[in-house]
Amino acid sequence: MNRTIPSVYTEHLDERSDGQTLGQGAAISWRGFWTGAFLSFFLAIGAPYANTAMHATFMAWDFNTPGAIFLFLVLIGLLNALFKVASRSRAKAIGLAVAAPVLFVTYYGLNEVDTLRPGLWLASFLLASALLNVPLAFRGMTLALNRADLVLVYVMLLVVSALCTMGMSQQLLPIISALAYYATPENKWAEKLVPLMPDRRILVDDGSDNQSFYEGLGPHVSVPWEAWMEPLFWWSILLMSLYVAMISAAVILRRQWMERERLAYPLTQVGLAMVRGEGEKGLVNSFFRSRAMWCGAALPLFFGALKGLHSYDPSYPLINLSWVASYVGTQTLQLRVVFSIIGFSYLINTHISAGLWFFHLLAKAESEALALAGMRSTQTFVYGIAEQPYLAYQAGGALIAMVLMGLWVGRQHLRDVLRKALTGADDVDDSDEVASYRGALCGLVGGSAVVVVWLWLMETKLWVALLFVVLALLIFIGISRIVAEAGLAAVRAPMIAPDLVMQGLGSTLVGSGSVFNMSLAYIWASDIRIFILALMANGLKLIEEMDRRSRRLVLYGAYLAVCIGAFGSCWMVLNMAYRHGGINLVGWFFKGGPAVVYDTAVRNLEPAGIAWNELGFFALGGGIMVLLTWARQHLLWWPLHPLGFAVAANHLMNKIWFSIFIAWVLKCAVMRYGGPAFYLRSQRFFLGLIAGEALINGLWIVVDYVTGHTRNIIFILG
Repeated sequence: MNRTIPSVYTEHLDERSDGQTLGQGAAISWRGFWTGAFLSFFLAIGAPYANTAMHATFMAWDFNTPGAIFLFLVLIGLLNALFKVASRSRAKAIGLAVAAPVLFVTYYGLNEVDTLRPGLWLASFLLASALLNVPLAFRGMTLALNRADLVLVYVMLLVVSALCTMGMSQQLLPIISALAYYATPENKWAEKLVPLMPDRRILVDDGSDNQSFYEGLGPHVSVPWEAWMEPLFWWSILLMSLYVAMISAAVILRRQWMERERLAYPLTQVGLAMVRGEGEKGLVNSFFRSRAMWCGAALPLFFGALKGLHSYDPSYPLINLSWVASYVGTQTLQLRVVFSIIGFSYLINTHISAGLWFFHLLAKAESEALALAGMRSTQTFVYGIAEQPYLAYQAGGALIAMVLMGLWVGRQHLRDVLRKALTGADDVDDSDEVASYRGALCGLVGGSAVVVVWLWLMETKLWVALLFVVLALLIFIGISRIVAEAGLAAVRAPMIAPDLVMQGLGSTLVGSGSVFNMSLAYIWASDIRIFILALMANGLKLIEEMDRRSRRLVLYGAYLAVCIGAFGSCWMVLNMAYRHGGINLVGWFFKGGPAVVYDTAVRNLEPAGIAWNELGFFALGGGIMVLLTWARQHLLWWPLHPLGFAVAANHLMNKIWFSIFIAWVLKCAVMRYGGPAFYLRSQRFFLGLIAGEALINGLWIVVDYVTGHTRNIIFILG
């Protein structure tokens, strides 16, 4: 059988890849980097500021990235329109350049200047832009962004979302400093773990057990950077290598997922709609002129407004959108309406959404059956499917099997990537990618090799380090595939790589030094609810909207965003901790999460052999996934996508399955009674659900920032 892509379809892809939908001359310019760099920094400091100083809604917690969507809405609806107005005449440009400094000096001349306040940075950007716009206006130029610039900005915001809170900074900094502060004779951290620490200084101890980091020093004390420099140096080597490998993997998989398998990429559809709605002449983006979009946005705006007002004045009614129902035995179901999940799930195939909610109900029943049969593992998990370890192994095996089968299906594309990278094959064209296949392959292999060597230098057994990195990358790819295909804004691995290695193989085989380092790997491979690979893979969906010449610049923007996101978020988190005290900020990040890491290390140091029963469930899950995949490909009547089997037992699914079910019912009804044409028109309503939820989250943070109100959480997935 000839498995090559038909030439007619290849020509169609080439025409679309030329970026013809962008309009004449639409290429990435310095303006995209100017705006993208600032908004990336603003998100990097703003998201951790919101959830630490304000205890507000988490804006970079899951793959729905409300912070990125909100800032993009502000850019499209306000900033870009302001740039267009200022470029229409020299008088307007001069007027704006005069008004901006006056307002800046008037406000900050009467108030104390605090560099940790994100508003200061926003005001400074607007001031600099207003002054910069004057010489541009006299030359007939503008700061307004075209579509290619907007794609660059959105990709950069997605990358920063993966680093600024859950994905990196608020995991890394507390964990590497917690051992010195929380160690007690009772938890035996110092007794058991300090002897296992490598010679290289990868944990922080400022000489006073990091007391000032966790208890605070007040607003006028600087961060003791000398205590942090060496540990952060070592961790930056590991994490930057990991991010290079992830971005490279996203580049390699892009064509297979996007052009050959035609995945839906629901998470990018709002950004894509806003990019396509941007015109060269119109002042208002056409996305904001859609009545259907505003009808959809009205729902989260209404319920979010009530919830925010209730936080200020309890006399405002609080409408409950979550209920609990009995299911089988002791199992319960959460019936929770999450507007963004409904919006994302409406954009996917009904077989996928049916598989997600059906396999969740099935997993609940299986969990109850295992409990009644007295089958429960003695292992202890915190992440993944913690309540039933056997199901964690089963779903973990299913996830790995899904990834391996996916790589097998894409073997022709992967073979082409290898041929192009190693021999420069002329028949393989990589000019439409953001990086050459040779560069991407070097990034993937080189970045992964550095991670392996880093773990080995930290006294992990070499074969354990190699196995662990391979498993971690497979899990990252699997979750990324699920996010790209099923649009799950809240999902995490059913079983994480550190637990699979440590508890699956046992401490006797793995070794005590490896156990210690696998526990520290929780920093980047544990509660992986958001990470660069998945968001970069989604961001690359947008490069279809730009010309080939500009695509290579997206890679520079992504790496710039990595640096800005890492630096900005770490700077903010460190300053907030030393000012207010980490124990007064986010309890999970500064106490619960670090405790899990070191308690897990101590527990797993106990002698244990290979967990044959658990690995049996791992193999069983992989076998079931193979059968489900065969059924989907060979039985035309089979209604369930096997993807759901890998993630449906996760506790996060319990919070979103009902919203997926609602979207499935609505889409089935629309397709049956309205047809494909009506479905395409109705998509704007569901995009409005997503945009409205991000908008109301961001608006209340702005209001709370101005008023000084705290603990006002609007919509959060889990």
